[in-house]
Amino acid sequence: MRSRRILLTCHDAGGTVPPMLALAQALGDRGHQLVMLSQPSVRERAEAAGCHFAAFSAVPDYERDKTIEEQIAIAVPVITGERVGADVLAIARAHAVDLVVVDGNLAGGLAAAETLEQPSVVLLHSMYATFVDTWFAEIWPFLEPVINDTRRGFGLASVGDWASVFAGHDRLLAVVPAVFDAPVAAMPAAMRHFGFLLPRPSPTGDAPGFPRGDGPAVLVGLSTTYQRQEPLLRTILGALDVLEVRGLVTTAGHVDIGTLQVPSNVLVEEYVPHPLVLPQADLMVTHAGLGSVAAALTFGVPMVCTPIARDQPLNAERVATLGAGLTLPVEATAAQLARAVEEVLSQPSYRRAAQSIASASRRDGGAPAAADELESLLA
Repeated sequence: MRSRRILLTCHDAGGTVPPMLALAQALGDRGHQLVMLSQPSVRERAEAAGCHFAAFSAVPDYERDKTIEEQIAIAVPVITGERVGADVLAIARAHAVDLVVVDGNLAGGLAAAETLEQPSVVLLHSMYATFVDTWFAEIWPFLEPVINDTRRGFGLASVGDWASVFAGHDRLLAVVPAVFDAPVAAMPAAMRHFGFLLPRPSPTGDAPGFPRGDGPAVLVGLSTTYQRQEPLLRTILGALDVLEVRGLVTTAGHVDIGTLQVPSNVLVEEYVPHPLVLPQADLMVTHAGLGSVAAALTFGVPMVCTPIARDQPLNAERVATLGAGLTLPVEATAAQLARAVEEVLSQPSYRRAAQSIASASRRDGGAPAAADELESLLA
């Protein structure tokens, strides 16, 4: 297929960015010209993925030391606002794009894309069930008036739920394999599953690895956005201290490492690309954000999940239901976490289940298969 111009739009809410970057990489591999529209904090990653970058005209970066839920003045206009939609239209026209992909959170951007003649695609960075059954479904009543004001501003009818926000688009792209997706009463006919959409890590020098030794390798990651995760991290460190494991903890820069009591069998780093170390990992302890779950299961690594909020309880529930790990409440003690880590490491069934999901994800085709689907719309 000849090169086409494609607009990709998202905000920087942690798990929103990686699947969009994976899609950009797959499309860029085929020679398509890509524009990424987002907050300024995404620029470096977008350009590394081969995209021309454009910043939202009226949306600043989220503050790193606050939860997104505490930044309503930024988050609500991003999710519901007409300005994001106006940016989508302006960039689409300026670059004469042939197709638009918008993150499922961005109702204003989706409304604008719905008015274009070009095909439009919803990228669901979270499972569809989070929009129709849990989390985003639960906050719909608070967002509905503003979303419908925005839709009317673009000449569109009002809607009563997220499913109707998505209904005007040509495709919905899931970012999980079909076997992992949470069951819902009715899956849209436009939905497509291509497995976990995990971007290739940028080339780096020697990345930090697990400490030396013979014990199992345990990777710990608690979100790339701030969620008041300091107490949980200290509990996890306490659990690792009593286990004969080799721990690698990544903080994403949200915790002052100097304030932590780090056991001798644990290495703490601000950032390590998880795909570089997961091939050597025996287990991951995670908050169960979908990006972290996708990374672990792509490599067939079982998990101990400690969901904090957002879509994490549902993600953790799917991990446990499919036998790929255990789930504990965020208030779990170090002793409870240590027992859960021991259980998952000692029972081969957890790794077998994780590897089975990894195989299912590969069969679904990944980002290259998603790029095939987008090209079918362009054809």
